[in-house]
Amino acid sequence: MIKPLQKLVLFFNISLTIIACQNKKRQTEKMFVDTVKIQREVAQQTDSKSAGSVFPGTGNAVEDFVPANYKIDLEATGDLNNDGQNDVVIVLINKQDSTALRPTLVLFNQGENYKRYDQSFSAVEPKYRENGYSIYDYENLKIDSGKLVISMQSSGPAGSIESTYQYMNKDLILTQVSAFSMGAGGHTEQKINLLKGTYTQTDTDTMKEDTPSTTITKTYKMPTVLFKDSDPGKIMTNAFNKMGN
Repeated sequence: MIKPLQKLVLFFNISLTIIACQNKKRQTEKMFVDTVKIQREVAQQTDSKSAGSVFPGTGNAVEDFVPANYKIDLEATGDLNNDGQNDVVIVLINKQDSTALRPTLVLFNQGENYKRYDQSFSAVEPKYRENGYSIYDYENLKIDSGKLVISMQSSGPAGSIESTYQYMNKDLILTQVSAFSMGAGGHTEQKINLLKGTYTQTDTDTMKEDTPSTTITKTYKMPTVLFKDSDPGKIMTNAFNKMGN
């Protein structure tokens, strides 16, 4: 038979054990939260601030700018800064994770070598979704008349989006974003002209035989968007939420 004093000691020991377990659980949970936080911060730093340390500043060939864990996914050649030399823009994809962000590098031709002028981790979306399916059916880069045009097209819910950049006053800036989406009963075309400061939207009703369409154009001013900071999809979504019908 357990004596009262023994009961008290046993209760005290059990209480200490429970408290210790609770403390350990809280510590474990805190460690998990802290670890996730650190991982996110590291990912953000890797995606933006530390980009310069990942990619070389200069190289004799385009391949010199591609780290071992990346490969070139898209590439365009043309005179982007209007100096008579053919520049190169490349989109890289992570070999181990095709759903990761895809860095886009702008390489200016210096005659004997290339200089990394700029890079962006948001100008082009990831290649694949988490389920393994590609986001777009068609992707293309081109440099035409001093402009960089990035086109993404899909017959699915992602729709299509095209962004145009131009080298002006020693900066590569976003000048236009166009998007097309199709749903049950109609489709919508959108265009943002950042130089003119306008938003245009055309809605077409495909349920009616004559497929009538309605177009609205509104003033839509926004600050200059540099290539390295650009996120065309997000910019278009924000514009639609503010200006769209």
